[in-house]
Amino acid sequence: MKKFVVAFAASLMLSTAAASAEPYISILGGPTWAPDLNVAGTKRAMDTGFNAGGRVGMTLDDWNLPNLALEADFLFNRSNFDANNAGRIESSSYMANLIYRAPLSGSFTLYGGGGLGAVNTNFDNNVGNHGGSTVMGWQALGGLEYRTSEWASLFAEYRYQNAHNVNAGGITGVGNTSNNLSFGVKWHL
Repeated sequence: MKKFVVAFAASLMLSTAAASAEPYISILGGPTWAPDLNVAGTKRAMDTGFNAGGRVGMTLDDWNLPNLALEADFLFNRSNFDANNAGRIESSSYMANLIYRAPLSGSFTLYGGGGLGAVNTNFDNNVGNHGGSTVMGWQALGGLEYRTSEWASLFAEYRYQNAHNVNAGGITGVGNTSNNLSFGVKWHL
């Protein structure tokens, strides 16, 4: 599944390469807050975790789709649960996003959008239950970007991510949602 999503995102990016106004790449990272983890109907409190990722995108201005961009992104996040950090949940997502950018005054741009793709969830409670699987997921994101030069921008964004429940390590119905605040750098190519 992961190979399919990566190939799909790459083909989307390559198919728009000839007609795109501006390609870009970004790196990002920050804190992750996961709601209480639902494991087989039991709720477990989660600690604040972290996220890191990157993306490649292209604006679609030359296709007469002003302010829209198509992106392929990767995000890794991890959070611990239980009082003694006796367990964790990690996810790696591979998404294709459609983003709308609303220019504001000066060098600021407000953006938002959503994406679909695959999320690989790994669960480990350190008492013998561990494993993972890849399922379909979606995300909604929005942020504020500040263009510092012709070649670079700084941004802050919020991303809500949700994946279908997974069966991991003999436990069924492990839920995976996360709230991610990320800060990053975008390079305009």
